[in-house]
Amino acid sequence: MQSYFTDIDTWIFDLDLTLYGPEANIMAQIRDRIALYVEDHFQIGSIEAHEIRHRYWKKYGTTLGGLMAEHAVDPYGYLDFVHEVDLSLLQPAPDLRGHIHALPGRKIIFTNADAPYAERVLTARGLDDVFEDIFDIHRMQHMPKPFAGSYDALCNELGIDATRALFVEDSAHNLVPAKALGMRTIWVKHEGEADSAAHQDHIDHEISDVTQWLSEIHSFERAA
Repeated sequence: MQSYFTDIDTWIFDLDLTLYGPEANIMAQIRDRIALYVEDHFQIGSIEAHEIRHRYWKKYGTTLGGLMAEHAVDPYGYLDFVHEVDLSLLQPAPDLRGHIHALPGRKIIFTNADAPYAERVLTARGLDDVFEDIFDIHRMQHMPKPFAGSYDALCNELGIDATRALFVEDSAHNLVPAKALGMRTIWVKHEGEADSAAHQDHIDHEISDVTQWLSEIHSFERAA
């Protein structure tokens, strides 16, 4: 394992459900806030709002994409609203911080959320000042992962050699464009999720916990 990572000079991490687990209940809050935004915007009931939220998510990759394309919704106001969630269940993760900090090379966040929210999450996890940059949905021109152009934009803007980069992500389909560019890909599979058979060609390594995986990498390095 140690030799497999020696040529990596850029470590790219997704944010939600990658640097914390599903037990924090953050994504359920965000889904409810999205539906509440839709409900208020269209003055409709909750059930219909959730149907619109899901339909736009399926068609555009995010509900925001549909609201922007079909209703000219302001992305900044929308994201401020939907990310107004309780992060109190997120706890500092000193071991994770230490392991990420010890990685050789650059450390970057690549997220479909926006930077202010990402900064709040990182602070809650005690991971502030660990990452060089946050490449967020605004810098993707609101074209979310797995839109291939956003991966190109990430690499071009930040000067990343994809063949020397590694991407850690909980959504297996978001690893497909990364692998196509030549990145090493790590899938964070949470308990109860379907297996990775549909994306097996695009997943180099499957893990269940980022902290444990990084600990194993560093253990191999110390033993070498």
